[in-house]
Amino acid sequence: MPTFNHPFTMDTWNPDLYLKFETERTRPSHDLVARIQTTDPKRVIDIGCGPGNSTRVLGDRFTSAEITGLDSSPEMIEKAKTAFPGGAWICGDAATHKYEGSYDVIYSNAVLQWIPNQEVLIERLVDHLSPNGILAVQVPGNDASPIQRATVEVARREEWSDRTAACMGMIQYREPAFYYEILSKHGLNTDLWITTYIHILESQRDLIEWYKSTGMKHFLSALPDLKARNRFADLVLEQIVDAYPIAGNGKVLFPFRRIFFTARKPRVMSTDPKY
Repeated sequence: MPTFNHPFTMDTWNPDLYLKFETERTRPSHDLVARIQTTDPKRVIDIGCGPGNSTRVLGDRFTSAEITGLDSSPEMIEKAKTAFPGGAWICGDAATHKYEGSYDVIYSNAVLQWIPNQEVLIERLVDHLSPNGILAVQVPGNDASPIQRATVEVARREEWSDRTAACMGMIQYREPAFYYEILSKHGLNTDLWITTYIHILESQRDLIEWYKSTGMKHFLSALPDLKARNRFADLVLEQIVDAYPIAGNGKVLFPFRRIFFTARKPRVMSTDPKY
């Protein structure tokens, strides 16, 4: 099996590796922004903006808004400044950042799954929504996918388990009902949907290249050196080759399930104590 070189320190985020599949990764951003039913928002924030590809989509839609991108990775923020020069940037942790004032749109694309207590952050973000403001979120829902199951299975093997055990709960996959309960409790008018994207990749190796910058990253980060990371990636690939067969033209189809919601804050909040 081929080996996979990791051209970055594993405790950092690599924007270039993440953007190797920029077109595919940005499709959910376009779809989510298209469902934000508001006009002329004044303040917009992109929570977990990454390298700025999603922030640029927001900027293209809301041309007169003050748009801020927040991300915990300095490397991602530096890349974002180039992707969307018109943005304001904050390097900080989404879960602990002290948000100031209110926002007309709070947007988060593929970030909440990294937050241990998602409900706490969602409630904080709702508090910082303007009346009639919209919280728009996309999270991966691919915990049952062959590549995710293979990654977890390899990580649990005796060869790796001492190092990877602490990684098992780092991604918190939740279903739509989880989000609906939180949002409805606060009286938000919520729309939820699921989309399974079929990404067309060049090879089975690209499955690993895609996943090692996101769903596999924390496991790779726990390993001691490049040799171990290469071996881990090779073992995952061995497990998934049958699940992602090569098409007649040499391409590989990669289904990826994602969960979306938009939630609008009422102009006037209810006085009912449950809210």
